[in-house]
Amino acid sequence: MRVFLLLSLAAAASAFGVSRPTISTTTTRSTSTSVYGMPEERTQVSLDNEAKANRWKEIRLLSDEEAEAQLSGEELEAFQTYHGEIKDDIQKMTEIATMMLKSLEPPRVKAKGKKQRKRDAWAKKSAIAEVRAKAAAKAAV
Repeated sequence: MRVFLLLSLAAAASAFGVSRPTISTTTTRSTSTSVYGMPEERTQVSLDNEAKANRWKEIRLLSDEEAEAQLSGEELEAFQTYHGEIKDDIQKMTEIATMMLKSLEPPRVKAKGKKQRKRDAWAKKSAIAEVRAKAAAKAAV
């Protein structure tokens, strides 16, 4: 009984697991891709793209003055376009951050004292009394 229970638990647990494919050591896979899906033999297009990517890694971090001195033509134009967009994005983000800080910490209004509340109440009562006096004067005429 115990053996049957143990085997049924093992079978139930393996039913939900991912089965591993069997790897045959005698056969080798001969595909055009090796590790990470990259082809074993590089094409000229992929070599050109890699060269452009490496060149962009070099020039991307130059300062504006260094770029003006070292670059020309299409590279300089691409550099200026890229850095112009980045500077605009940074400026927008700083504006958004300042707006967020303002909303997080609104300006605090100092609480009124007892005397100021009494002054405000007297001003309100006197304004109401004046309006009533004007209304009574109009009604009398």
